[in-house]
Amino acid sequence: MAQFHWRDGWFWKRGADGTVVVRHDNKETHRPDASILIPPNEWASIVASVCADGETAETYEAVTKLHMGSSQ
Repeated sequence: MAQFHWRDGWFWKRGADGTVVVRHDNKETHRPDASILIPPNEWASIVASVCADGETAETYEAVTKLHMGSSQ
């Protein structure tokens, strides 16, 4: 699965199970110097919390559906 390079060595990747890996690569060694694995429900909470309306039951549900698919 593809990953998104934001800038300055920061990468984001969604796993098949909905987990999100956030990784930072050292610009000199090109090896990860930080990496976190975020479960799908926590990712939905993070994204919903930075939406214009903030995290509500409705924004959390909308983000979950977007991230995991409309069948959720």
